[in-house]
Amino acid sequence: MKSEKLIYILTDEKYEGVLNYPVIKINFLSPSLSFNGIDYLIFTSKNGVRAVNRLTDKWIKIPSLAIGKATAKEIEKFGGTLEYIAKSAYGDEFAKEITQKYKNKTFLFLRAKKIISPINEIFKNSSNILKEIVIYETICNKPNEKLIKPSIIIFSSPSTVECFSKINSFENITAIAIGKKTKNKLSKYIQNIFMPNKPSINECIKLASTLQKKSIKNQKILSC
Repeated sequence: MKSEKLIYILTDEKYEGVLNYPVIKINFLSPSLSFNGIDYLIFTSKNGVRAVNRLTDKWIKIPSLAIGKATAKEIEKFGGTLEYIAKSAYGDEFAKEITQKYKNKTFLFLRAKKIISPINEIFKNSSNILKEIVIYETICNKPNEKLIKPSIIIFSSPSTVECFSKINSFENITAIAIGKKTKNKLSKYIQNIFMPNKPSINECIKLASTLQKKSIKNQKILSC
């Protein structure tokens, strides 16, 4: 009897029923921080929240805008002031929401070293001011764990695609991309890519579980 396909996520975040194969790791930086004149903070990932909280607790008094529910929960977890959760999970759409909702305000974007969405360009066409501080970076990592194939792999960012490609092949995997930009990056290496209706890790896991069950069902049919 064939075993079920294992489900992997390419970070060290723990989720029930999912194995970790961390091809990326977060390097927290220690930049100089000043919140003088800042009306709102912008966070586009949980890591941004974790990074600033390592350095100071002064940020918790400033209203924070989060790109998604997971980031919003992280803000609340550390006692931050959650002001707004984006309707879209994409950085450029988030920036458009902010510039339409607020006028003549100053925002501080606590960000990764490498970002994809042109948030600063969108702010240039508004009455708002955007300041940016690079507070963490994503770097490639070689996992100690062995990746067992065939398997279902959740790619949670373009960075996970890039780092995975350096150490492993895309053969004998079922690929799930969290969103459109990750899917575009993946399409350079593999053609059959699945994507959840909503761009979140939990939705990716639900999709992976569905694909896993279908795989088991197909195996049973073939063995009959």
